[in-house]
Amino acid sequence: MFMFFKHQTLVLNIPLLLIGFFLLNRGAGMLIDGASSIARRLKVPESAIGFTIVAFGTTLPKVFTNIIAAMNGYNDLLVGNIIGSNLVNLLGIVSFVGFSRVIRVNRYTLLIGIPFSILSIVLVYILSNNAVNLVSYDNAYILSKIDGIIMLVFFIIFMTYGYFNAKKNHNIWFRGDTSEIQYYNIFFSIILFIVGILALYAGAILCVDNLIDLSRKYDISQRFLGQFVLSVGGSIVMFWWTKNFKTNQTKFEFSTLLGTNILYVLAIFGICAIIQPIVFNPKFNFDLFLVIITNVILMFLFALGRKLSLNKWKCQILFILFLAYVIYLFVR
Repeated sequence: MFMFFKHQTLVLNIPLLLIGFFLLNRGAGMLIDGASSIARRLKVPESAIGFTIVAFGTTLPKVFTNIIAAMNGYNDLLVGNIIGSNLVNLLGIVSFVGFSRVIRVNRYTLLIGIPFSILSIVLVYILSNNAVNLVSYDNAYILSKIDGIIMLVFFIIFMTYGYFNAKKNHNIWFRGDTSEIQYYNIFFSIILFIVGILALYAGAILCVDNLIDLSRKYDISQRFLGQFVLSVGGSIVMFWWTKNFKTNQTKFEFSTLLGTNILYVLAIFGICAIIQPIVFNPKFNFDLFLVIITNVILMFLFALGRKLSLNKWKCQILFILFLAYVIYLFVR
């Protein structure tokens, strides 16, 4: 009777989880549309809108789900989501977009952006494996509020550089063509913004609650659910945005994707650690190493050739690595 009831409730978990992902991704899209429209009416430059509203908006599904997870103490789900999202973005999204068009970067992204991304992972490793934070009774480490503040300081340093770089080089990252820019009236823009926030909050609760329910019923680790299910489902809005972004703006496209990963690692980790100390499972150390290796591989592939670009055969390599990562998650 118990097994029958458990499988019956699975019929509810899956649809509710899908509804949660839909609300997360649609809510982020509505919030971006509303906030961008308001910003344009206030004469905010397109470069600033792209670097702030669009870049932050595409990360909001992760922000909301991780904050809900942190507040409820679902630490493995939180950490797995952040690490998994990094790898899904760098291997999955980049390879899928690269199948249809060339992805280029400028030298600032190659020489500063990617190394800073690697530095952010190294910082998390150092803070997460600090002997001062060791909890002896269960061989785990605690990311404290002080650690969260340190990560946020590094994120602010990166954002300060990125903002002024985008402002200085907007003619490289953006075209002057504004024919596709959309405006809404101010009332409708505010409605979009508010409904987007509500949808994100509801979607985050549905996703986290149903994933934890599945974890308890079927003894599925929160690490797997965070690194695979939650990271892939929450990245749909990022994939849609990068896939539909103009071909001649791909330099900005990868820069924003990279900035998003840094936001996941430093800002979301930092905020969640400040809200409530995070128990860090040392088993995630290998996954942190995978993120570093992935960044190094991307640097090599971009630098290979004269145009600092990823063409189709390079993206095929990334896609093979993405499949290998997914297989690793299932086998583990």
